[in-house]
Amino acid sequence: MPEKSDNRDFDPIRILVLQTAFLGDIILTIPLILALKTVYPNSHLALLTTPAGREALQELPELDEIISYDKKKTEKGLAGFFRKARELRAKKFDLAVSPHRSFRSAFLLYLASIPVLAGFADSAFPWVYHLRVKPRKRDHTVLRNLSLLEPIAELPENFEPRIKLPAPENFALEKFGLSLKQRPLIGFAPGSAWPTKRWPAQRFGELAKILEQELGAKIVLLGDNGDISLCSEVERLSGAGIKNLAGKTGLKDLFGLISNLDCLVSNDSAPVHIASGFSIPTVVIFGPTSPAFGFGPRQSPHRILEKELSCRPCHHHGPIKCPEGHFRCMKDISGKEAADAVKELLTAN
Repeated sequence: MPEKSDNRDFDPIRILVLQTAFLGDIILTIPLILALKTVYPNSHLALLTTPAGREALQELPELDEIISYDKKKTEKGLAGFFRKARELRAKKFDLAVSPHRSFRSAFLLYLASIPVLAGFADSAFPWVYHLRVKPRKRDHTVLRNLSLLEPIAELPENFEPRIKLPAPENFALEKFGLSLKQRPLIGFAPGSAWPTKRWPAQRFGELAKILEQELGAKIVLLGDNGDISLCSEVERLSGAGIKNLAGKTGLKDLFGLISNLDCLVSNDSAPVHIASGFSIPTVVIFGPTSPAFGFGPRQSPHRILEKELSCRPCHHHGPIKCPEGHFRCMKDISGKEAADAVKELLTAN
């Protein structure tokens, strides 16, 4: 994107949003970006994010600049960190807003010498922020992120805090051996970065059999390279004519596929928020985590499947293993329950 002049007398306000967490968190930052551009329409608005975040939001018209920070690979370590701090300092931002709570994010902004920093009061290294906002724990993450603007500016009453994802251009289902005539087209997203957030492959297999037998549904498995083994297991257990696309799609193709679904069945992970961006009906399976944490689906028809157990929620993200050893929060959710939820959504829409 073109750079603006460094002449401080004529430049509009230069604003940076920092979000380098998981893809789902980045997508949930979109309403904050839209809000800032609404309040400061003539601003130079930049986003510091991961390479995946850059790919996801590079066509968002409200952003004037996207700065990629590949903190896990090419810019890993202290050398990369201090190079990024120098890069940000040279850009002379006037204001930075950070929904990301990590120590690294706070320290990076501190070293960037940005005059006004806004962040959450419960962030690591919170005293870096000049404007600290106490998060409302029960709010959806979208609303929590927007609360960072409260000490900065007032949003217009008609502002709609929506997840606006850039529509994929020139996307065709036929590229993946699918057709618009194959209905209902139902996507499964069995993966998650956290093992205990994954509904068992056996349950996804059960669900696939029911949906194929009772609805004649076409099932599409979605996931990245890390989900290939899991999706292959779901495919094996289903015995149905599943289309397994795990590891075969880029991010934009994933957007295109999800935007064409009749329904998505997913764990508490990024595909839920992608579906929200396209208002796709979604069945979300919660185990160790809870929608009360603020990461549930938004602006799309949905059903949430969870079990009331004394041991859950047990972790903000999801532990590596079930602390109780029984994993009932996931195992007790049956394929039939999920199928009933899918059918309810399809009937309602």
